[in-house]
Amino acid sequence: MSGSVAVDGAELEQTLATLLEDGVFIDGDWVESKDQDPNGEVRLIQLADVGDGVFRNRSSRFLTVAKAKDLRCTFLQPGDVLVARMPEPLGRACIFPGVGQPAVTVVDVCILRPNPERARPEWLVKAVNSPTFRSAMQEFVRGTTRQRISRTNLGLLTLTVPLVEFQLSLARLVDEVDFKRDTAARHIGVAAHAVERFRQAILAAGCSGRLTSEWREAHDLPSARITLDRLRAGRSTGAQRRTSVQPPDSDSLDAIPETWGWAAIGEVAEIQIGGTPSRKTAAYWGGGVPWVSSGEVANCRISRTRETISRTGLVNSSAKMYPAGTVLIAMIGEGKTRGQSAILDIEASTNQNVAGILPDASVVMPEYVWCWALAQYEITRAVGRGGNQPALNGQKVRELAIPVPPLDEQHEIVRRVGRFLAAADTLHVRINTAGRKVDLSSQAVLAKAFGSGLLTLHGKASDHA
Repeated sequence: MSGSVAVDGAELEQTLATLLEDGVFIDGDWVESKDQDPNGEVRLIQLADVGDGVFRNRSSRFLTVAKAKDLRCTFLQPGDVLVARMPEPLGRACIFPGVGQPAVTVVDVCILRPNPERARPEWLVKAVNSPTFRSAMQEFVRGTTRQRISRTNLGLLTLTVPLVEFQLSLARLVDEVDFKRDTAARHIGVAAHAVERFRQAILAAGCSGRLTSEWREAHDLPSARITLDRLRAGRSTGAQRRTSVQPPDSDSLDAIPETWGWAAIGEVAEIQIGGTPSRKTAAYWGGGVPWVSSGEVANCRISRTRETISRTGLVNSSAKMYPAGTVLIAMIGEGKTRGQSAILDIEASTNQNVAGILPDASVVMPEYVWCWALAQYEITRAVGRGGNQPALNGQKVRELAIPVPPLDEQHEIVRRVGRFLAAADTLHVRINTAGRKVDLSSQAVLAKAFGSGLLTLHGKASDHA
């Protein structure tokens, strides 16, 4: 039989086309918009309906029985394997379960209906979705903006075919592996979420006084309120040349220890906004000055940057140089970027979408300010909402309320928070490692089940689209 290798009378390798030569191996049909009828009796199955191992049943297109017959469409049967010849991902396959009415499919979906004496659909769909078969498809992918694989080239791929009496058992085994993998992945997801909640709880406890309550009772500390009052008095007489910011109304804020005080961050730190040198001037870029974009401010420490600018670019733009210890807050960005913070471990410049917070070391520690920025991330995001491009700005950042403990207690908060966050980071690494092991083990089982190393290409790739 063409395209197969026999060992002891049992076929081990076959091309997909050979396996289906006494079944159905055909593309769907050209059904244009003019052929469709919302009141038609025939469902038109589309690419969106074909999931990766799952029939999604998402589309809602129809045509009449008369039109389907006029177009000589291939009517689907429950148990047909449908293969999407376009992404995402390309080559994904599922079993058509039936939709309670006649159905046909579009030309970019390939219909596989094996002879039941040679292949079971439950096994075939898993073989087509296996990592090895999916990887082999990439050799035949055509197109740039609309990638696809032709049915002809799909048929040239070879897979290891067990005896039909073993195929269902193999399919059930793979289902069991998938179930265990999904269960493990859910547990890993729960663990990752628990670690993140633990991080937020530690940060919240640190910035509310709960984390150091016993320590505070054992130490006689001067009130931070006195320090803040002196700072404000000095500013009012002109001794402080910082932009005037109204202190927050403490009555509207959460309760804090008696030795703590509330301040606007702009009262206890200088807030600066960076800038971007002109991209049109090559001499401004690629120099020795680290330059931070808003996308790099991701609740992290920054010790290196993706881009650098030159001293000339720094001087000839609104970019500013910040010392190590500066706390950064991203003021603009899609997704979770806006409101995220970082602390500089190096001297660096930033773009105009990042606020640089330079703490007054006589009042607040940079590391404590960063703990506060991490703890109030969601509040910062909420402040920046509104408009087509939700964003913070310098004034909104200056007005953010920060609880200020005595300096000695700030040192203790930073020490304790750092210890707990280090433990959380260790757990996070272990959880990620476990997740990768689960993925790799399941991929290894699938590769072994569907003949990793035996799946080859048969003949030359066709240019047929």
